[in-house]
Amino acid sequence: GPSPHYGRSGAMRVAEWWVRTAKRLRRHVIADAGIEAEVLLRHAMDMGRADFFAALDDQLATPQKELADRLLQRRMAGEPLAYILGNREFYGLDFCVNPSVLIPRQESELLIDAVLEHYKEKPDQEPMIVDVGTGSGAIAIAIASRLPRAAIYATDSSHEALLVADVNRQRHSVTDRVHLLQCDLLEALREPVDVIVSNPPYLTTEELARAQPEIRSEPPQALDGGKDGLDITRRLLRQARSHLRPEGLMVVEIAPQQVGPAM
Repeated sequence: GPSPHYGRSGAMRVAEWWVRTAKRLRRHVIADAGIEAEVLLRHAMDMGRADFFAALDDQLATPQKELADRLLQRRMAGEPLAYILGNREFYGLDFCVNPSVLIPRQESELLIDAVLEHYKEKPDQEPMIVDVGTGSGAIAIAIASRLPRAAIYATDSSHEALLVADVNRQRHSVTDRVHLLQCDLLEALREPVDVIVSNPPYLTTEELARAQPEIRSEPPQALDGGKDGLDITRRLLRQARSHLRPEGLMVVEIAPQQVGPAM
């Protein structure tokens, strides 16, 4: 007779799709397979967690199953989860992301911590801050959300990236304080700033060539730091001399093995 999990016309329950998909993702060596399967299915069903868990025994409607299957195929082909969903959480805020921008990483939250720490004792200051290579705008917007008196410039050489940053600054209501500039590094700045913060590309060209397919779906200009990974960082340091105020702060993300070599 029919298996107990199937109702009419071979329909599948929500829980069953979830379990099967988690197994497939696990075989595909995706670390958080259970969570990713849940997130893909919730995205297809357009549901928050509570509603999703309440619906586990429901039949999965055909259009939702077909959408979930398509999302799964994209994930199995190596597309990053954040691009499939169109968003990523960073510093407690939700950001729109697409393949024109790097997906914000958790370790980059340390850059924001460093800037906030610098201003902890100076709550009255109205600093001018620049986020170089802003991408989705995540760093600039996270700082703006925590330092209401700061004016922030967010630069990027990519027009497409700045379109994403613009969506995000509107989403977080900081358009009046986060100013977008299309330029190379610091070139468009008209006056010196108090803080330069940046997550520049710092993979070596060779590391990028060997990277996981997920990473290779991200914009290469946001990742490729040249032969030793420090090309952009060196250029940024050279430009910083004329753009940083005396006593200014510069916070740049680099790879651990790059600490110490002559820049």
